[in-house]
Amino acid sequence: MFTLKIDKIIKHSDSISTLFFNSRLKSYPGQFIMLNLPEYEEIPLSLSSSASVTVKAVGETTKALIRIKAGERVGIRGPFGKPFSFTDKRALLIAGGIGVAPLFYLYDYLSDRGAEVEVLYGAKTSEELVWKDKFESAEFTTEDGSEGFKGTVLDLVKQKDLSEFDRIYVCGPEGMLKEALNLLKKLNLLERSEFSLERYMRCGIGLCGSCVLDDGSRVCADGPVFNGKDLDGLI
Repeated sequence: MFTLKIDKIIKHSDSISTLFFNSRLKSYPGQFIMLNLPEYEEIPLSLSSSASVTVKAVGETTKALIRIKAGERVGIRGPFGKPFSFTDKRALLIAGGIGVAPLFYLYDYLSDRGAEVEVLYGAKTSEELVWKDKFESAEFTTEDGSEGFKGTVLDLVKQKDLSEFDRIYVCGPEGMLKEALNLLKKLNLLERSEFSLERYMRCGIGLCGSCVLDDGSRVCADGPVFNGKDLDGLI
């Protein structure tokens, strides 16, 4: 483990912040770190850039991270895990809630390489939509109708011709992932898709077994990014 200083903080809402480190990590979109805050449980967090994590306050550690100040230090292990694969053609990013974090990193990565990237991004309320001004081609949904299309992001996805995209990337809550997987299976597009999974991870390196899927795959080591065809029947 090594430590990094929190260099800058962007507070998106009362419960969501992006923490920027004072050094970039050698990483790729889709990878994660194990972050240690003294007196709190070590947790996995997806990278939202090579030098940041975007955090939503849901547990004790994340609530503490929302309160952290610039200049404080955190412990880091990683980056770990299998990243997204890349395309220089047409890409669709489907984000639900804080699942936008690794997809934001991927958006910049693909755009820098000349890909044509479109984003469909949904959250419960407009306050939970982060980085929305950073996407050039994006449509938004909120469940309460406070911004964009009223409904879930999958309601919007179902209105699109997904066959137009060379690659489809998905990250969000488990229920959303399952619905997206079933939709892509019906459209015979699973092989074009990649999903970033979230599971409880203790070690981050495939030893403890806390994040094992039904087929024996370890989300931390064999993922967290999986091709859609490999997830059929597992989520």
